[in-house]
Amino acid sequence: MAGKRRTKDDWVLAALEMIAERGVAALAVEPLAQRLGATKGSAYWHFPSREALLQAALDRWTGDIVGGMTAFAAVERPPDEQLWLIFSRVIVDRPENDIEFAMIAATDDPQVAAAMRRLSEGRLALLESRLAAMGFEPDAARDRALQMHTFLLGHVQIDRRGVDIDNRVAYARSAFQLMTTR
Repeated sequence: MAGKRRTKDDWVLAALEMIAERGVAALAVEPLAQRLGATKGSAYWHFPSREALLQAALDRWTGDIVGGMTAFAAVERPPDEQLWLIFSRVIVDRPENDIEFAMIAATDDPQVAAAMRRLSEGRLALLESRLAAMGFEPDAARDRALQMHTFLLGHVQIDRRGVDIDNRVAYARSAFQLMTTR
């Protein structure tokens, strides 16, 4: 990338890569500039501070997830199938979760904590709405949504730490059944 002018998006994407690899605390302008083959001045042209860069990265990451949730919610399938798709995506398909893991580990950072809170609220609302559509009473739908969300975040943690699950489909179906059976 040497010789190329760095855009705001270049910096944000590189910041997210660094966060995924080394965690939020490791995000710093100088090593990021070295990674991009750019100067620190280029970063400060786009962002007045490291905190502004972190916020832009958080906004991008959460925006991508919220966009995905919005698209997912628009899929015309029965609510139980939509919930299963969430479980199978996280547990069976095992999408890259390094950024999620890094964000969970950094919730003592006020910016990360606020972003995770907003993201969790959106995820809980999606889960709750599907459970309500399946016939759960409002309080039960909220409780089950919280259980599901907690389970999925916990799964990200154990999966990232290398816990071996022999049959991911059976494991996911068992947990799914526990949380969706009335």
